[in-house]
Amino acid sequence: MPDRFLFRMTYFQNLQRYLADGRAFAKNHKDMQPGFRISFNDIVQRRGTALFTTPCNSNVNDFVPFYFSPVTKMAYTIHAGNVRLIDPEGKDLGTAQMQDVAYLVVKPATLFEGGRTCWFTDIACNSGIPPVYENQPEKLSTHIQWTLFDDTPKKAIITEIGYTGVCKWQHDRDEPVEHQMRSKRRMAEFMVKDYLSMDEVLCIILKNDAHLATVQGWINESGANIPVYVKPGCYF
Repeated sequence: MPDRFLFRMTYFQNLQRYLADGRAFAKNHKDMQPGFRISFNDIVQRRGTALFTTPCNSNVNDFVPFYFSPVTKMAYTIHAGNVRLIDPEGKDLGTAQMQDVAYLVVKPATLFEGGRTCWFTDIACNSGIPPVYENQPEKLSTHIQWTLFDDTPKKAIITEIGYTGVCKWQHDRDEPVEHQMRSKRRMAEFMVKDYLSMDEVLCIILKNDAHLATVQGWINESGANIPVYVKPGCYF
């Protein structure tokens, strides 16, 4: 099976605080950084209710969530201009732009081997259908419907880390049968408890050069050793 990778979207300016702190904290954590938001607040709040509880009786907002590719419905929604950019004080800054989105890329093995508390699901937690949770590393190869990720045509290849990309299509269709829930299964989640350490980040992905020097400067200031790659193919 190919190596698997995790992708977390964030507004690029949040990287400055994450790198300075050495960690990106979960939404429910007492040290959570009040950064720029590129998400739907109603979904975030709903995920904070008792309806979204992991088998270890924690809320999903106690975890830092990832997707298994950069090509997701949420990314497309931002690309389509449907998401507002909200600053740390709650001010609406207008339509969020994908060129300002950065991806933090992590390998699941890094988190498992570090002894972190992790869960992963077969569909998005907020799909409207209860997800099935797993936390055993050996189940990762079968719990996710990888054929929907590994099909062709592919995009988002990152040769520097060995990521072979993901199928560019994620919409539902009647045939074949496994595509009837393709959009939900492609939003399967991986979650790590409490925080993501910047030491666990394999690389950072940007869409173009616009923020490259700025992000590299923050990395240098923090003393971190995280490569930054410009990969427009990871974006819509």
